[in-house]
Amino acid sequence: MATNSQIKKIHTLKNVLGIDDDLYRELLCEYGVSSSKDLAYKDAITFTENLENNAVAKGLWVKKPKKYAGLNRDKEMATDSQIRMIEGLWRELSYFDDDTFAKKSLRKFLSRTHKVDDVMFMTKDKASKVINSIIAMKKNYVKKSASAL
Repeated sequence: MATNSQIKKIHTLKNVLGIDDDLYRELLCEYGVSSSKDLAYKDAITFTENLENNAVAKGLWVKKPKKYAGLNRDKEMATDSQIRMIEGLWRELSYFDDDTFAKKSLRKFLSRTHKVDDVMFMTKDKASKVINSIIAMKKNYVKKSASAL
């Protein structure tokens, strides 16, 4: 599901671009939904990027740099894309639609299973292991959900 911050950004961009409600619903239909609240997390990212690129092209919006971009980190430490990947995967796995809860539960998971207090303190190797373990958790969750049907 799309996060509250994604929904807010979508509506802000919709207003900045001056998109009327009919066109907005038509754009959402391309993703198989009738409301931005029903967008999947990844679809919300794609939809937001499309709106944002249109607004930038028209000179109505200034695009912010990606989260963690430009960090001057040691070569052994996790890359900004690894950190974003971990947070994104965890957000998809999180069962509450709350960013604060997702951050706290990720830190608890990292501390308990990988002996790291925060994503910022991970090495590249540790980040790869964390990514693989979260992906495995997602697969198990999908299997259990499918077997319940």
